[in-house]
Amino acid sequence: MKHVAVVLTFAVLAYASLSGAARAGELTDLAKQAESDAKAGKHLEAYDTIRKAALTEWEAAPLLFRKSLFVAGDPGGFGIYDPRADNVFKKGEKLVIYVEPVGFTWQPKDGLNNALLVADLIVKDGEGTVVAQQEGFGTFTFKSHEKNMEVMSVLTIDFSGAPAGKYIAELKFNDKLGDKSASFELPFEIKEAQ
Repeated sequence: MKHVAVVLTFAVLAYASLSGAARAGELTDLAKQAESDAKAGKHLEAYDTIRKAALTEWEAAPLLFRKSLFVAGDPGGFGIYDPRADNVFKKGEKLVIYVEPVGFTWQPKDGLNNALLVADLIVKDGEGTVVAQQEGFGTFTFKSHEKNMEVMSVLTIDFSGAPAGKYIAELKFNDKLGDKSASFELPFEIKEAQ
């Protein structure tokens, strides 16, 4: 455990040196506390302190995506998914997108932490021309006793009426409880069923 605590401490210290000065000091202090707790055999306290450091950075960070990819079928939960082998879909096949958003805002309300993300969808053809769009395509409400950092969302696009061709799905996530937004693009292709 000593080696793990030292590695975690150095990782937090290295990241802290890249962050803002005030936050860097707070992250450094938390890393030192976690290392001290680990050395004293207080492993749960060390873990909780490292988690507090991660949440400190989460709250200061912009909205980001750890993962955004096409998956085969509905995921069973955070990190529980089968990635698609490719981004080629048969005509009429639904597109399932797995997303791990990071850095969104948690707000306390009624004894719980609440978060609200709304995703807008823009679909472009191979030349970049917008062929479809929908604001509020997906709404994700999270309520928890904790400020969860392992959160996922799933979007399903029914593109059954579209002709065969190459496309790009752009998804813009808006943090409705904070002033954050971010987007990502996933290229895909639709082929005629054979």
